[in-house]
Amino acid sequence: MGRPNRKWQLLGVAGALGLVVAVCLLAPGPERRETPKKTPAKDEGGTSTPPTMASGKPAGVPVEIKDGIGQIGDPKAKVKIEVFYPGHGDCGSETADFAYRVYEANKTRVRVLFIDFDSAKGGQYQSKAGMHCSGIAINGKQQFKVPDDKGKLQTVEINSNLGARWRDEQFLRVLDTVFSKEYGKPANHNLPPSKLTGSSHSKSQPQGVPLPNKANTPDVQGAK
Repeated sequence: MGRPNRKWQLLGVAGALGLVVAVCLLAPGPERRETPKKTPAKDEGGTSTPPTMASGKPAGVPVEIKDGIGQIGDPKAKVKIEVFYPGHGDCGSETADFAYRVYEANKTRVRVLFIDFDSAKGGQYQSKAGMHCSGIAINGKQQFKVPDDKGKLQTVEINSNLGARWRDEQFLRVLDTVFSKEYGKPANHNLPPSKLTGSSHSKSQPQGVPLPNKANTPDVQGAK
């Protein structure tokens, strides 16, 4: 056999060098390596939950919270108040405190649930209820049409914390409407004083506007 053609030898060497250079260019250097992303932990139901968010309750929640949910009152009561709050801070303290005071004044006719939507099960409960942020729901609704001081219907939305989109007296008007529909008479407005230090609602007792009779009670209208 004869000697290999020198031309083909040079082409082979050049090809090998080109392959080495290509591999070096494509290999990621230290500055190009990506840090592995941390994936959120999952609960037993497979729902992702933020790994750094601690569950708890604001100062205004007076009941024990288990698995993100606490409740007080008769489970058979016809009126159910749900308080949605983030458990990582005191956001919603006055709202929760106000709801508890409403319960104290109407113990036999209402039950109150406190839902920490930062928790896994509390978040699932909030999602199934169709709620999206802090606020209150009465019998699953957050928007109502109730009479004002002059008897004219107005829309009251309670899908926020106390003092944001609604006031305590507006809430009691809503409660009167619901109570009148379920029990035939308005709610008790004689709320006990707030136990929160520095609460802007601790001194004044809201009176609301009791509805005169069931015949003049407008239908409760709510947004799902």
